[in-house]
Amino acid sequence: MKKAFTLIELLVVIAIIAILAAILFPVFSQAKLAAKKTVGLTQVKQIGTSMQLYVGDYDDMLFPYRLNGTQNPDYARAIAARGQAYADSVVGTSARNVIFFNQLLQPYMKNNDIFKAPTKPNAWAGVDTFGSDTEPAFRSYGGQNSYGVNNYVFTSQAGTSSIGGGLNMGEIAEPSNTLIMVDASYYNVLPRFVGRLNGYTGTFNVCSSSYPLYWKNLGNSYLFRWNGGPNTPSDAEALRLINNRYNGPLNMVQGDTSSRAVAANAILNNLRDRGAESFWDPYKLGNTPCP
Repeated sequence: MKKAFTLIELLVVIAIIAILAAILFPVFSQAKLAAKKTVGLTQVKQIGTSMQLYVGDYDDMLFPYRLNGTQNPDYARAIAARGQAYADSVVGTSARNVIFFNQLLQPYMKNNDIFKAPTKPNAWAGVDTFGSDTEPAFRSYGGQNSYGVNNYVFTSQAGTSSIGGGLNMGEIAEPSNTLIMVDASYYNVLPRFVGRLNGYTGTFNVCSSSYPLYWKNLGNSYLFRWNGGPNTPSDAEALRLINNRYNGPLNMVQGDTSSRAVAANAILNNLRDRGAESFWDPYKLGNTPCP
């Protein structure tokens, strides 16, 4: 005659399984995040390689972060694939006649998925099929929502067809210590404590407009969040979202096209803390903090 398990025995087994699950689930979660960190770092390495090929073809000149006045190639592809109405619905009016830096690098990588960070919610490249948290007119603006270029290297030039023209590589004092691109949710970013660079002689005013808040585009934070109206994250929320990208570090591409992971706080505060040695500063001549 077979002996059945008693209720106590079943409860003990269930309790043991619950304890094991409580121990193992965080381990599995950490292993999954570690794998995504590796994928993310591999992606920025591929972006760095594409950047290297680009500057080789353009006399060591970095790409602009956007070109105005020419039809967005992903908008044109959306028309060809699914018609004008669909293209109009997923590409906002502000993005239809703009080419962004990821589209300029596309011929050198042939894969839009490289511009989708594995831990970025609703990551998109080319066309924003989600449309969440974005003002309708700016849907698909930026070309992708996982990486941003350093606004000190790609300065705004309002009124020109080439906005944010990148420096010539020869102008970068220490390429191996200069941030070119970093994990972000908007296509151009700045550190938390901005200042006017002593080596810059153009008209771009980093202390004006919303530029001092561009640090809120780092990681998974997004300064221009929209929910029927502006929905800017608070400082505390932005810091939490920045760290959410990889639970601490952010990946960045440097001027020598190498890549590395750096603690998010170190990236945020690097200009304030490192001064003339900051990897945000391509000239390495120091800065005057904004008032």
